[in-house]
Amino acid sequence: MKPWKLLDTEYLVNAPWLKVAKEKCELPNGKVIDDFYTLWQPDWVLILARTKEGKWIMTEQYRHGTGKIALEFPAGIIDKNETAEQAALRELQEECAYGFPQSLTYLGAYPVNPDRHRGKFHVVFIDGVVRAGKTSFDESEDIESLEMSDEELRKKMLDGTFSHPLQMAGYFKWVLSQK
Repeated sequence: MKPWKLLDTEYLVNAPWLKVAKEKCELPNGKVIDDFYTLWQPDWVLILARTKEGKWIMTEQYRHGTGKIALEFPAGIIDKNETAEQAALRELQEECAYGFPQSLTYLGAYPVNPDRHRGKFHVVFIDGVVRAGKTSFDESEDIESLEMSDEELRKKMLDGTFSHPLQMAGYFKWVLSQK
């Protein structure tokens, strides 16, 4: 099996937080696709943070894509020249006012959607955090933090209250790493 050959790229949207490209690609069999659309967003970090008491740090915030308040793990964009681990610590402090972890484990980088999306999300597990300082939201953020036991979190997954599939995958990656 061979990868496709990229012949041409036309950016239909070329903004800092989103790029949409119309690509012309040649398949290994010689067929040419004139209009394969791809998306790009900056890499982001999913933060699986747990308190010293073993409670997960969760957030609730409005998500315009769904038009609903969403229950999620903290997450955020990885800034230029920043590692996923550095971004995780920064975002956890900014969004939830937690810090001083006992340990931090990088669990890997994963494609958002390997078919059409060029961005990745990184998963970082931070254990033993405590409340520290205050939040510092971006102008578009309005976030509430809460703590949740593993049992409560799993119930929220089952009843659909917690439904972000990439975040659920990151949590499952952590679960598998515990065995």
